Amino acid sequence: MRQNAIVPTVFFLTLLACSENREKLQGNSPAQAPAKALARAEPNGKLVQHKLLDDKFLEMATLPLPDNWILNNGKAAMSGPGNVNVYMFPMRTFVSSNDAMMQAAVRRSGGKMRAFTSIQDVIQQDLVPTAKKDGSKLVKQYDAPKIAASNKGFSDLLYKVGPMQQRFLARVTEWEDKHGAPYLIVVHLSATNLGNMVTWNYYCHALEAPKERYEESKDILLNALANTRYNPEYVRAYNQAEMARERGSWAAHNQRMQANKAAFEAQQRAFHEKNDAINQAIASNYAQGNAASDRNHHRFLNYIKDEETVRDAADGQRHQVRSGANQYWMNGNGQYVPSNNPNYDPNRDPSLNHQQWHEAPIEE
Repeated sequence: MRQNAIVPTVFFLTLLACSENREKLQGNSPAQAPAKALARAEPNGKLVQHKLLDDKFLEMATLPLPDNWILNNGKAAMSGPGNVNVYMFPMRTFVSSNDAMMQAAVRRSGGKMRAFTSIQDVIQQDLVPTAKKDGSKLVKQYDAPKIAASNKGFSDLLYKVGPMQQRFLARVTEWEDKHGAPYLIVVHLSATNLGNMVTWNYYCHALEAPKERYEESKDILLNALANTRYNPEYVRAYNQAEMARERGSWAAHNQRMQANKAAFEAQQRAFHEKNDAINQAIASNYAQGNAASDRNHHRFLNYIKDEETVRDAADGQRHQVRSGANQYWMNGNGQYVPSNNPNYDPNRDPSLNHQQWHEAPIEE
């Protein structure tokens, strides 16, 4: 989201290379509002569960917030009385790998190679230098294990093909701007070990509040993030569809392996063409009958995981890949090469020509 002027917004939008007008961002901050106006602001109400809805108005999750706070008011992710606002900034994703082929594929797709060391290093390398440029300083920081556990709890709800080595971290950083006004940034970080590479990402929540409301608002935000509860029915429909597709993919895979032992090349091609047509027909019928409760769930979870779903044109199997490319190519081992060059073909790439690659279009 691109928001009005607060110091966290200034340096995070600069950090994320968002094209905002700097003069607009450095306008009058609500944190500098007259104390008399603050005194008239209504107090926070009692805690109630606020529903977080997707773009189809389906309930994704609930957050415990005061009853006079609102979600997604058009300028902030959360807002409370007395010029209290919480902003959520986009995710930044990185890849670390010693595999030369993987490194080349990531760079071709515009991805960023960066080794993950610690969340403290991320704060020191990304947040602190940019904050100093705006006259801000880091006051203190500390781990938020309950928020990390909540993030892990959501990931645990999602269907996965196999076990994954994942790590979830959350850290609270408290700052002062050049006027002495406090603000807070919560850093959420997750890392996944995929064997030949590690993918990791982080995103942030930033709290803006006048001094008189800062401490109370901080407690409200941290409690809400630690106690976010995702709607199990919302995720269950997605998981059931994914499991059904996975079972179908394995059955088709076993059939192909049996056919490989007894059929000639021409028979193999016919089998693949027929099997692909059947899979496409099944997928099409399923998608049409479950448009509201399937595609939207899948898109939402792909957004959360920073992934795309592609279908291998050779065998019809669906694969999850990291987002960021316009085109993907798969080989028979489930590996993929992303690319933003429409003229690129890994089958003609000297570094990859020892194996066959098939184009895998992105599914909508």
